[in-house]
Amino acid sequence: MKVLFLVPKIDTPSARWRVLQLVPHFERAGVSCTVEELPGGVFGKLSAAKHGAGYDVVVLQKRLLPKLIHARMRKFAKRLVFEFDDAITLKKTAEGVHGSATRERRFRRVVQAADAVITTNEHLAEQARGLATDPSRVHVMPSAIDLARWPARGPARREGVPVIGWAGSAGMLAQLEVVRQPVSRLVRRHEGLKLRVVCDEPIRLEGIEIDHRKFSSEREVADLQSFDIAIAPQVEDVWTRAKVSAKVLAYFAAGVPTVASNVSSHRFYVKDGANGFLAGTLTEWEERLERLVADADLRERIGRAGRESAEREFSIEAVVPKYLELFERLSKG
Repeated sequence: MKVLFLVPKIDTPSARWRVLQLVPHFERAGVSCTVEELPGGVFGKLSAAKHGAGYDVVVLQKRLLPKLIHARMRKFAKRLVFEFDDAITLKKTAEGVHGSATRERRFRRVVQAADAVITTNEHLAEQARGLATDPSRVHVMPSAIDLARWPARGPARREGVPVIGWAGSAGMLAQLEVVRQPVSRLVRRHEGLKLRVVCDEPIRLEGIEIDHRKFSSEREVADLQSFDIAIAPQVEDVWTRAKVSAKVLAYFAAGVPTVASNVSSHRFYVKDGANGFLAGTLTEWEERLERLVADADLRERIGRAGRESAEREFSIEAVVPKYLELFERLSKG
């Protein structure tokens, strides 16, 4: 079987998480894979669309194409899969998030024409199912994490004051304001308690001692596993509702007990009280963090359950067979 993946850019997180890290595993299963950037310009895109005729399955990632190019791609692709992991019908500008009639029209067109649609969570899946001629063609395939890079962590640390940790990009530092008040209250009750922040840029939060560690891909695993408790605060809106929480996925892989904002992108991963905790109010944030700070056995149990969730549901080994089954079914069409 031959599969062509057409991605907007090779170096985007979507291409890395959703395609490039899976390709070696597809190929070991006997699937011949080609990954190409969709060219710029009308003629480049028309040529790429025709090129799809040489493959059993064409996977188009995220790009919403004009009618002419879409029609050509649909004509030449034996089986067309549309894959998206974001609120691609919306535009985000300095003024805010806005709908786009053009994007909505193109999205409807490709969802209705595709032989299968793959997305990352139920929120996006429902958006696609509402437009698809056959809702059963819409499939949720969670983003996978390569646990070969994330060895299982040892038992929860029992000596000393636990470290609460957060990891993320500089653009997301403002989300820490969500937990400033509950964490500062914990700091006053537990002498020596600190917040470890793994990020390219530092941050200052009144009343909280910050241990800043500059992000490094080489140290990422060790830095996250140095957390005793991990936090994932997030304010939910129409933009973030469609996001994949790679942060929570990494915390699970690291085996660190996690407290996350009670938003849709986190509920996909976190089952409250089972493999992590969800917090929807400042009181809930403080209460859940206090329980974990005070109870090493609870940290051990929740951290282990998060890791087991990653292994069972979100690992490469769990996700790849779902893609292979879909590709096989489509190719036999």
